[in-house]
Amino acid sequence: MITAELSPSEITLNNRITEHVFNRFDINPTNTNKIYENTALTEVNPNFLVDVLNVFCNYKDLKNANFKKYPIPILIDYLKRSHTYYIEKTLPEIGQTIAILLNNIDTEDPLSEILYKFYFKYKVDLEAHFINEEELLFPYGNRLYKAFYFKTEIYFFIDLIQKYSVNEFVNTHTDTTQELKKIRIFLSKYNLSKTNKSTLRILLEQLKKFEYDLEIHAFIENKVLVPKISQIEQKIRLEINN
Repeated sequence: MITAELSPSEITLNNRITEHVFNRFDINPTNTNKIYENTALTEVNPNFLVDVLNVFCNYKDLKNANFKKYPIPILIDYLKRSHTYYIEKTLPEIGQTIAILLNNIDTEDPLSEILYKFYFKYKVDLEAHFINEEELLFPYGNRLYKAFYFKTEIYFFIDLIQKYSVNEFVNTHTDTTQELKKIRIFLSKYNLSKTNKSTLRILLEQLKKFEYDLEIHAFIENKVLVPKISQIEQKIRLEINN
């Protein structure tokens, strides 16, 4: 079990998957200071970081991870950090592996077109998905939080929540993991030459890790953040109507 008393170096030594979690929080995975020391002078909540690390290592099941105890700004900060990491690190690494495969398989092989179309379509769709969240949901959630707990911009929200609800976001929200799962299952059954099998295994592992990462991301967003925003909306509406 990971605690704030452990250092990133100790944690990544036993669980390499945690490296990318530390990276998105701008913490060096080889750092020998304890987690709480690494976060002392930052806005990163050490307890939240520990909970995320434990979920990634499967020390805690997602359903049993108590992310609900954290306020909206902390949840949004993690989701935004993850967006940046996916776009700048995860997707380029997957793209690089796909490029290696494309260079080594026959252009007449149907897999060539399938991989090419999958990557670029998925990348465009995912970026659009993130832009929608960062331009609408996240600013709305943060301002709603301040309006309710600090009574700032309260008059702004009296007008806004009469025109908009987080339910509108939920109704137009799409699943980002389904396409990854489909292509991973398809590729796992595809017969490639021996020279390309090792590259394919790397790609399958990358897709599997990304899929799980997105599942955690979706859980925090859909099962924790959105309900919290919805609850505050209801409370502000009650205040307005009373």
